[in-house]
Amino acid sequence: MANVKMNDQRKFVEFENLVVDYSDGDVAIFDHVTDMNKIYPLKEFKNLIGICNSGHMTIRITEQDIQVKPNDVIFCPSNLLIDHIECSSDFECKILFLSDHIIQGLLHDKISVWNQAVYVSRQNVIPMSHVCRDEFSYYYGLIKSKIDNHKEPPLEIIQVIIRALLLELCVILEKSAQNMGNEPKQSQGKTLFNRFLRLVATNDVKRRPITYYADLLAITPKYLTMLCLKYSNKTASDWIVQYTIEDIRFYLRNSNLSIKEISAKMGFANMSHFGSYARKHLGVSPSDFRHGK
Repeated sequence: MANVKMNDQRKFVEFENLVVDYSDGDVAIFDHVTDMNKIYPLKEFKNLIGICNSGHMTIRITEQDIQVKPNDVIFCPSNLLIDHIECSSDFECKILFLSDHIIQGLLHDKISVWNQAVYVSRQNVIPMSHVCRDEFSYYYGLIKSKIDNHKEPPLEIIQVIIRALLLELCVILEKSAQNMGNEPKQSQGKTLFNRFLRLVATNDVKRRPITYYADLLAITPKYLTMLCLKYSNKTASDWIVQYTIEDIRFYLRNSNLSIKEISAKMGFANMSHFGSYARKHLGVSPSDFRHGK
């Protein structure tokens, strides 16, 4: 089990000789991982992105065994079931754990690429060229350098580097998807799930009843939720809330819109309702969140 020490907003999580020496609640870094069983699952962080440096690993994701070898990138998104991990004696990798909201918040307009790849197409392992691996290592090294050389690492800089890394990974995911062009067509269920994610992502007012999206897809709300659970282990409501909250975060932190204007833009009936929704999901009022409290 992890030994967690709280220091203001930062967590330091120790797993035997492995130390997560930085976290703002959204990011965890593991260097020199030789046995994934010792660190997974780490419940505080949902999405795993890793690069295998040596050896090999077999990981079972939703009842499918996946092989990982040197220069492979591993993608394990949130809420997917991992029930078996087997590592060779010479296995070694580096890992980033990222929360759902930091991936959604940093990618924002590119989030559909991520969701399509990791939830719909299930691209859990992708081989990288030496150039891509060097670039991955470069971004990773920049993040680690900021952590190692600053007692209080600047969050804005850390997040800018992570955003650049995520965008690079999206390019790799898109290229991989193009290479899969000759694969059999997606099932109707996967196609509907993907269309649902795109509908939510592109809708200016995302916080709508499930029936709204189900009607657009010409299916029942119950069937839509069943598809979401099947392909992501999240309900349709979970996805709607996730996208809505990230829009709230984005507008509060990255726009000059007033809180009243944000509330109206996002379809809330009044400021009181918007404030209650923000407090429920962000833990603070919109004003406090905007000012970093």
